[in-house]
Amino acid sequence: MIFFLMRDKLISTMLSVIFLILSILSGAYFVLINIASPGTFLGTIFSFSAVWLLIAVFFALLFVFERQKILKKILLGISKTSKIILVSFICAGVFIAGLNLFFICTPRLSDGNENVRYVIVLGGGITKDAKLTDSVQNRVRVASEYLKSHPTSLAVVTGGKGKFAPCPESDVLKPVLASYGIDENRILAENKAKDTIQNFMFSAELFAEHDGISVEEVLASPVAIVTSDFHIARAERLASRMGFSDVYGVASKTPPLFILNSYCREICSYVKLNLRILLTGKPKHL
Repeated sequence: MIFFLMRDKLISTMLSVIFLILSILSGAYFVLINIASPGTFLGTIFSFSAVWLLIAVFFALLFVFERQKILKKILLGISKTSKIILVSFICAGVFIAGLNLFFICTPRLSDGNENVRYVIVLGGGITKDAKLTDSVQNRVRVASEYLKSHPTSLAVVTGGKGKFAPCPESDVLKPVLASYGIDENRILAENKAKDTIQNFMFSAELFAEHDGISVEEVLASPVAIVTSDFHIARAERLASRMGFSDVYGVASKTPPLFILNSYCREICSYVKLNLRILLTGKPKHL
């Protein structure tokens, strides 16, 4: 009897410690990524990073419940059928997340030898001071290297004004890309897009207008998409759905601090995209 009491107390203590550590780590991660990439207060609250704050609160509550012996009572009050359903949902969620992560990590990447006329540089957010985040700065640097190795290519930097942004993102992207030694005449700026679908739609229109050809001709041409490594697969899937027939991904590395947040967010976005395609058939060919 004493053995079982000691065992239960040890398990309870271990769970409390685990919950407390996870709460502290999640809260600290939320603070760190927002210090490293500062935004407005509302922008922070409504960004994906707020999930880490919610996770911190969740584990803090579990810690309190475990210390107050409430968690055990809650679990004992759940029926066996409900537990089976709950575990099934969790397992299904883990499987779906893992499957989508596999596709996210296996995009079609450029080998640098393709003959590409059009290069789309996707934005990814700016700070409240109208500066590029480290992640987007990496995209611009990689884009400049690609454009230098493909001197006949024409680029579009794409990104409109976000809900909490001080200005259109392309207004910041273009001069930064030019500062890497790329002729401004090779850089078109698209400043209306609110999401990746509009990024591609408006970019195709800009390319067509600049070269005096139809959008269909742009779609039939080889296109390179420059974005972060975690975003390449979804960007390629969207581009293909919208009619781009020959797409090459040019990936920039995600700063180490943002890897966890970026890939977790991308899993959610990739699942959302697949559900949208399944339920509505959108996005469709331009």
